[in-house]
Amino acid sequence: MVKADKRQAKLSFSGGEKRGATSASRAGDADAEEGSPEMSVRAMFMELKSSLAGIDAKLDHVTERLDRIRARVDDHDARFETLETRTSEIEDARNGDREQIAQMERVQAQRRAFLPIKRLLSQAGIGFSLLYPAKLRVRHEGKVLYF
Repeated sequence: MVKADKRQAKLSFSGGEKRGATSASRAGDADAEEGSPEMSVRAMFMELKSSLAGIDAKLDHVTERLDRIRARVDDHDARFETLETRTSEIEDARNGDREQIAQMERVQAQRRAFLPIKRLLSQAGIGFSLLYPAKLRVRHEGKVLYF
């Protein structure tokens, strides 16, 4: 009797029926007393079902919040990527400016170093001009020389 009650409780809990169950046994299930083990299993099943519905609702709420958090994280990732790109662009521009300033300083130093030569050429009456890229054209006694 106990084994049959457990087997019937399992079937009632899982929502299945035994194969070959007659309509009389199904009708007997409907007329089961309130204090019977079948009724308590059904009550437990219904309680479990309502608990699962409550858990599902809470899980949906948590899932929605996680989706919003993921969206925020994706937004922040995109912003961070934009900032990293802009930072590297600024650093590249700054490095380019430093190189240009260093080049200008080298050219100024070379010009300062050429000043005494210019003075000597002028004092000697030798005509000269500077050509780009860094050529010196000297005219002397009708001859033109490039250095």
